[in-house]
Amino acid sequence: MKKIDSIYSDKNSNYSLVATIIGLDNDDVVVVVTGGYDHIGAIGLAIPRPSLEDQNCTSATSSILTMLGHKEDVVARYVSEKVAAATNRNVVVIAGIHYDNLAQEDLETLHEQWVILTKKIIAHINQ
Repeated sequence: MKKIDSIYSDKNSNYSLVATIIGLDNDDVVVVVTGGYDHIGAIGLAIPRPSLEDQNCTSATSSILTMLGHKEDVVARYVSEKVAAATNRNVVVIAGIHYDNLAQEDLETLHEQWVILTKKIIAHINQ
């Protein structure tokens, strides 16, 4: 194992997320995305490949496993595919986010947080 780092989406948000990034010896990456009550909600594996629309661009193919009753599959798919495509590495994302009694605007804030976090993860890996 090469290294473990933690990155926060926005520490000032009520719904801040944290990514723990584990770089493996073969350059594969494991990212654990948590917020609120930490747990395993979904796991995503994304593998980079040439884009089907433009062979000059990199995209990713993903497989997702979701725990019964959980909705983190959306996060696991988004983060794993974006990170794999941007870094050209195999990426596993373990997502577990739980906050009680969220209104629609809170869900939108959480979505913004995982988009911000994904950009930070990509920048960190590519540095």
